[in-house]
Amino acid sequence: MTTTQAPEKTPNAFQRGVNAVIDLLSSFFLPIINLLVSVGILKGILTLLQVSGMVTDDSTTYAILNAMADSLFYFIPVFLAYTSSKRFDVDTVTAVLLGCILVYPSITTIMAADAPVYLFGLELSKATYSSSVIPILLAIYCASWVQKACYKIIPETFRGLFTPPITIIVIVPLTLAVFGPLGTIVGGWLAQGYEAVYNLSPLVAGALIGAFQPFLVILGLHWALFPIAMNNVAVYGFDTIMALFGGAIFAQGGAALAVALKTKNKKFRSQAISASLTTLLGITEPAMYGVNLRLKKPMVCACVAGGIGSAVAGLFGCAGTAFALPALTTLPVFMSRAFVPFCISLALAFGLAFLFTLFVPIDDVTEEEMEAEEQSA
Repeated sequence: MTTTQAPEKTPNAFQRGVNAVIDLLSSFFLPIINLLVSVGILKGILTLLQVSGMVTDDSTTYAILNAMADSLFYFIPVFLAYTSSKRFDVDTVTAVLLGCILVYPSITTIMAADAPVYLFGLELSKATYSSSVIPILLAIYCASWVQKACYKIIPETFRGLFTPPITIIVIVPLTLAVFGPLGTIVGGWLAQGYEAVYNLSPLVAGALIGAFQPFLVILGLHWALFPIAMNNVAVYGFDTIMALFGGAIFAQGGAALAVALKTKNKKFRSQAISASLTTLLGITEPAMYGVNLRLKKPMVCACVAGGIGSAVAGLFGCAGTAFALPALTTLPVFMSRAFVPFCISLALAFGLAFLFTLFVPIDDVTEEEMEAEEQSA
């Protein structure tokens, strides 16, 4: 007797397009995600020192600490030039140089001045390149085509010598004349579009993001929100997206802690406790993949609790003044805009997820399953 397997479904054009975009965005930000989290922590520490009066804005100590916390965001075109060069197969050193040119002091100065900026008689639209995302990504993408053209035309012996300057000569004016202004326009549209949706109902926006954020992470869709969040900080000076992530992140920790209390497996209990603690640092993957999603019901409890917690954050307009994943170490970033409701939203998400999971029957992990995992690892 033979059995036939159902043919695998082929993704349609829309699904393939979405997958391609998400894969593209993740390739840009995944290599620097730990740095993004780290500088968010540094930003939080600096804000805490300011609030406590230990550091003043006019001190040299503040200047140094602020450089430590803010440099990544200021020079993010350089970092994205590096990561996107890997994706678009552009010479890495040339790509990094392009990023450096955009944030070079004289470029920053003339773009910020009131006087018009000309390049060979052509007036350029003003654009801010520090902390920008879109212009450098477009620049490196186009640089890949310039590089390909050079490799076809220039003999192999001279490629390394002439390709970089040709790329710079073509891409820098193109970026200043087209990509920079275009990035400013598109960035403004993104920020305004999100604000329009958010303003329709912050409570509903919070509930949806808090409940579905884990699935965004699983599908990789959360990468699409990072550029918008960074752009919000650059355009408005604050961002609400990451504040709405807080309920979802802390809910994962609450559910994992409840699992730790309920399980009779010592190894799994230790794993669940560790995973719960890491969520307090803004890292959800161990709790989500290793505990809650594995047992299914705790994941549902975390999603419901995360939706409730983030709805509270949305209702009160909680926001951060810098890009930072919500965590105990980054709380000061969220101090200036509805800080008490934000803390309540995190505590509510954690506590409800804990209680929901505590009273919902779940299947425990057996010793045999843990041993099988250790052997496979």
